[in-house]
Formats: sequence, structure tokens, C-alpha cells
Amino acid sequence: MQVFTTTKSLTTYRQSQAVITGFVPTMGALHSGHLALIAESKAQNEQTICSIFVNPTQFNEARDFDRYPRQLDADSRMLEDAGCDVLFAPGVEEIYPQRDGVAYEFGTLTSILEGRHRPGHFSGVASVVRRLLEITQPDNAYFGLKDYQQYLVVKALVKRYEIPTTIIGFPTVREESGLAKSSRNVLLSPTAIDKATALHRALTHVKDNYEFENLAILEKQAKALVADFGFSVDYFRIVGGDDLTELKTPQQSAVALVAARIEGVRLIDNMKLN
Repeated sequence: MQVFTTTKSLTTYRQSQAVITGFVPTMGALHSGHLALIAESKAQNEQTICSIFVNPTQFNEARDFDRYPRQLDADSRMLEDAGCDVLFAPGVEEIYPQRDGVAYEFGTLTSILEGRHRPGHFSGVASVVRRLLEITQPDNAYFGLKDYQQYLVVKALVKRYEIPTTIIGFPTVREESGLAKSSRNVLLSPTAIDKATALHRALTHVKDNYEFENLAILEKQAKALVADFGFSVDYFRIVGGDDLTELKTPQQSAVALVAARIEGVRLIDNMKLN
């Protein structure tokens, strides 16, 4: 596996190639969910690049940024064992040699749910993704669907700026308990890990009982179920799967999304309902 830490060295490397390339952007603290993205990219492309960069512009709380797990050496070994071809591990000055200055907004997609609870978060996500795609120049880029709203924002970003990369969403990888794999899980105590299965239980309850006429009741039940396990719930919503707006007809694609905190750690999850 080749490792690059500067944009110049990676750009020079990419310009010397003519191979179909897949890209997996990460913030490190890798787990089997990330490795599933690497495997998917390897199956569909001639070369796979993974980036590890903890992006400061998408954190709303300095404490959250400081606590985010960092383990570059262990991550590098995992990527090499997984057959990743290239690791890009830049510093902040490489990604942001100068301030982007663009306030990335995509209508309600960036103002509701995560956008409402984390103002400016998606502008930071869009800024770093745009920059990484410009540097790595991939044919395909892979994003886990646990961050479903982020996936939709990235697709909107690529469309607006006509970036020649296909964005591919990959299903959420879960523990046997149903808990979604997340780098933040390592910050939880064993007790909180057990309680965190409530997110998946609530989503499954909604999916099993989904009826268009009972959305408000289902949301209330699911939110109460999560709260009963000791979570502080930011939201539990059932919305349209294409744009996360209010469902208008029973025929629409529907998705349930939840965000909640336990032991000061914020977890998100979602599930398609139909």
C-alpha cells in the first residue's frame, strides 16, 4: 500500500495513471463497516484509495473534535491487510491551505434533522468532500448509509458542482445486536453499548408496524423506547427517502432516522421502511 500525506504527491501520482479508481473517505478509527466499503470499492474498481482525515470544519463542538478517536498506525495496518492500494493521510494545512469561504447549503436537506441540530455541519462536510474529490479524482466514491442525510448531501454536492464522480451508498454494517458500526462506539462503556441497541430496536419496531396513517404515533412510540434506555433524543423522524421532507402519499419511499446521546456520545442511525 502506498501512503501519501501531501496533496502534491498524491496529485502527481494520480496524474500518472489511467485506471478506474474507487475512493473511500474516512475520519479514521476504522472498523468493519469501513472495511466493507474498501471491499466494495476493490470489487468494482482497478484501484482503491482511502483517506483518513479528521475534518475540523464539520464538528459543532470542540470537545467532540478533541474526543474523536485517532489511531493512524492501527488504521494503516487494517487498510494494508484489506488490500487497499493507497492511503491519503493529510494534515489540516494540506486540505485547507486557504479558507474555502463557501457556505454550502442545499435547501431543506441541510437545514433539517442533522442540519438543525448541528448548524454548519453539512457545510463542513461538503467542503471537505469537494476538496478530497478534487485531489483524489476518483471514478466512484463510497459512503456508508448510516449517515443517510450526509449521503444525500454529497449526492447534491456532486450534482451542483458537476463533479465527475459517481456516489455509491453502501448498507449500514451492524453488530449482531443490531447496533450500527460507528467509530464513536469505542467511546461508550459496555453498559452504554448494551443500551445503544435501543436505536435499532426502535427502528425495527417502526419498520414492522409502518403504516402511512400512523406516522405520528410510531414516531412517539419509537422516541419513548429510545428514551427509556437512558438516551437523550434529539429526534426520531419518519420522512421521505429521497429528500427527507414530509411524506405526502403512502406510495413514497420512507425512511426513519434517529439521533440520540448517551454518556455524552451522540449516535445516529436510520432504516428504510418500504
